[in-house]
Amino acid sequence: MKKTRTKILAGVVLFAAVLLITGIVWAKATKTPISGKQTVQVIGPPVREWVDDEGIAHYRGFPSVFVFVSGDLDGTGSSVVNVNYDPATGNGDESGAATINVNWGDLEGTFEGHLTGTYAKGFSTGTAVYHGISGDFEGMKMMLSYITTFTGPPGTVWPVTFQGIILDPHGE
Repeated sequence: MKKTRTKILAGVVLFAAVLLITGIVWAKATKTPISGKQTVQVIGPPVREWVDDEGIAHYRGFPSVFVFVSGDLDGTGSSVVNVNYDPATGNGDESGAATINVNWGDLEGTFEGHLTGTYAKGFSTGTAVYHGISGDFEGMKMMLSYITTFTGPPGTVWPVTFQGIILDPHGE
């Protein structure tokens, strides 16, 4: 009889533990869509640049700043971008790191992340993934797709349209 009670008690404890763990694992994170417009401007020369034997221009460490001008985000950011560009075709690619300080509704804080994009005749299309590192965004993730229109040479203020989601793992 005592062994049966012990087995039943152990089974109940195990069942409760499984329910608790399952509840934690299946907790709902919230995904909130965002969109807007920003501007980006190269603010200095690259750290290094060269043209290879095939005529491809390579730029490393292009510094830029950006401002969110409309939409869901309000704030500023900076990035350092590497570019490979074929002046004969207007095609190329970019990758880099960025930090943004933004307000979103009543939340504010900082995200850091990476971007990658493809150039094609006056446009850049790409994606960016940011992780919240401070303020209300700590622990959150922001994933964006963007289109930049090159309206002039580096130093020109270029318009950018973006859309994506902010993922809050806390479900808030």
